[in-house]
Amino acid sequence: MKQIHFKYETIEAAASQVSNIRAALDSHPHSDAGAFVFISNCAKPEAERLLELWEQHLPDVKRVGISEGYAVDLDPEPALVKFNLIIAECGEVFHPLQIPCRPGEEKSAADAMNSFISAIPNVRGVAFYPSHRGLNVTQFLRAIEADVPFFGAMALPNYETNAMLVEQVREEGYGIGREILTSGFTTLVIAGAHISLSMDYILGWEPIGREMEVTLEPQASEIGETTIRLIDGKPALEIYRKYLGVEWNDNFIMNVCEFPLMVERNGVKICLVPMDSQNGGLTLIGNVEETDKLRFSYSTREELLNEAREGSKRMAAFAPDAVVMSLCGNRINFLQQDAHLEWDYYKEHNPNLVYCHGQCEIAYRNGKGGVLNSALVAVGIRECDKHVNSGASFREDDLEPEQQGYIPLGYRVSHFFHVMTEELVHLQHNLADEVEKKTRENESLSLHVVQTLAEAIDAKDNYTSGHSGRVARYSREIARRFGYSEKDQNEIYMMGLLHDVGKIGVPDAVINKPGRLTDDEFEQIKNHPVMGARILKTIREMPKLVTGARWHHERFDGRGYPDGLKGLEIPEEARIIAVADAYDAMTSNRSYRRGMEQSRVREQIEKGKGSQFDPRFADIMIGMIDEDKAYRMREM
Repeated sequence: MKQIHFKYETIEAAASQVSNIRAALDSHPHSDAGAFVFISNCAKPEAERLLELWEQHLPDVKRVGISEGYAVDLDPEPALVKFNLIIAECGEVFHPLQIPCRPGEEKSAADAMNSFISAIPNVRGVAFYPSHRGLNVTQFLRAIEADVPFFGAMALPNYETNAMLVEQVREEGYGIGREILTSGFTTLVIAGAHISLSMDYILGWEPIGREMEVTLEPQASEIGETTIRLIDGKPALEIYRKYLGVEWNDNFIMNVCEFPLMVERNGVKICLVPMDSQNGGLTLIGNVEETDKLRFSYSTREELLNEAREGSKRMAAFAPDAVVMSLCGNRINFLQQDAHLEWDYYKEHNPNLVYCHGQCEIAYRNGKGGVLNSALVAVGIRECDKHVNSGASFREDDLEPEQQGYIPLGYRVSHFFHVMTEELVHLQHNLADEVEKKTRENESLSLHVVQTLAEAIDAKDNYTSGHSGRVARYSREIARRFGYSEKDQNEIYMMGLLHDVGKIGVPDAVINKPGRLTDDEFEQIKNHPVMGARILKTIREMPKLVTGARWHHERFDGRGYPDGLKGLEIPEEARIIAVADAYDAMTSNRSYRRGMEQSRVREQIEKGKGSQFDPRFADIMIGMIDEDKAYRMREM
């Protein structure tokens, strides 16, 4: 395998020198040929004309690539067009596939990719270049079945400036294969029993500070996979104002490049840089999930360059015939005049390598990695067996800083922040554990007090021992089946226990009267919801207790008491407790009748749907009755 790099400062130069590529290819015996192609600041029609020439003169070269950025990227010989030819000698290696895809069609596109890969033996990796910022690339990657590395970058739009702000987009980015693809996935499967491939993901940033909770916008953005609405309960942009004193403006990305946000998922650290901000939120090209914990991250010039040096050593030990790299523009923003050193380290051993700067980098395999920011992804490809020179020499300054007498300030600062951050996170976790422990203790104590009070209430009625506990259990089960969280289930259980607390103010003689109540006595009974709410409203720690006490006798048709609320005006928890309360009342013995049979209770609840009860909760209770063949629900 042989790698030959062609680069041109203009489209015209690239078009006029296609014959040079043809001549290079014809001068080497080959069985297959592929090309990694990257074009900067070039409108789609110009790129299409160039592709027509390549297709005419180089039909046997299988292309993959994207529109990229940073045409003037501190390389001493900047290029507008990069055509990196890789010539294989031992069989077919390259298998191109372009999959047109609009946002929302990622799963179907992944199915097509899986089908294509499954038909190719000995797949070693996939060069992967998405185009269109609205694609959910993470969803695509997670649907891939093959355990092989995917590597590449996302097509970069043509921006007016290197600030890369959404409002500065002149033209969307595109993939480069047989055709120009503005929305989809341009790929090149690399395969062969004689092929070896090594992928290295290099970051260099380390987490700093405490972990932060995120709240996401439910709707996908047109320019990224994720929009973070809140961080720690506040508008997401506020964290940059608070910690860095930075506002969203034309210089935002430059102002935050030293401190990317970071998540750690499946043991892999992933940096994130916002690409847009609307209404205080932050839109990211990459993926963040509600369960993720965000932190800021920190690095130094020395740390980044050392990581790149170490990566170049690993790549040299692999002894590749060809090297393909993706580098984040954020590294260039950070390293400035030293940015070229990163690819220079790799060029020492592979001078004809190719690198690109996309919208973001991609390195993924079997659930790890994905859409990245601030990263360097290096891939080496080797053909046929060869001796790996493990004795490669390196410059003296490639030694780890700990092995040198003087440790640079950057390393010392980085080490200081790393240790302090680990101590802070450890303290944060210990504090969270202690808070959780105290919360459990307080909840247990509260439950004990509430249960004691409920038993005191039930003791006033000779015929309804355990009524409050059963209503609480039925209510919790209805809430569970309706989809309440465990926390909310426990909350409605407490409300059920105290729904009749107002009966404390009703004389025992009235509660236990065996005969018909007088109008005055019935008014005393009807007053217990108001009295219960008055008692419970003083418990500020559990404000929802009032809900169950005051409104469990309201009816769905508005004919209940004490407030005559109707339909959805009645708090949802009270509508649940109303059904549970009615079921237990009907199945309990009374001074004037015995408890009803299940079939009769079922009829009454069915009859009360829409009049006495919310139909949804009545149906859940009916389902519980139908399941209770042995009539054991009262023993719940």
